[in-house]
Amino acid sequence: MTDLPTHVDIHEEGPREGFQIEPGPVSTADKIKLIEALAETGLHHIQSASFVSPRIVPGWADAEDVVAGFTPKEGVHYTALWFNASGLNRALVFRNKLTITGSISLTASEVVHPEEPAPQLRRKHRSDEEADRAASRKRRRGAAARRDGGVRL
Repeated sequence: MTDLPTHVDIHEEGPREGFQIEPGPVSTADKIKLIEALAETGLHHIQSASFVSPRIVPGWADAEDVVAGFTPKEGVHYTALWFNASGLNRALVFRNKLTITGSISLTASEVVHPEEPAPQLRRKHRSDEEADRAASRKRRRGAAARRDGGVRL
């Protein structure tokens, strides 16, 4: 007898979270390609967009175009993130494609700025700090490659 579960449900948040924090623009077409490619992997839950203020999160200024543009795969539940009535109303336009659920929280987490992480995210070990610096250098090299015509999905 084992204590391991018989199955695992993965709720993929990569498109929504990744495009939200990506430094620099990612084309609408590339966002759609990734969402459709993830659906082909056998995932059943994909968080596909953020209906948030484009002023605050410019990476999701094209949320409507992304959701309108992908072809949903049968058996995959696509969701989106929103924080207020405006975002919910934008998402509801796509109720034929998105699984719309919600919850209410009376508090929000601390705002995290890259240059000043929230206390619970501060690194304590030198190896973690070195890993963060290496990851930052890698992101800058990737951004430079994209500006210089590099290919990305």
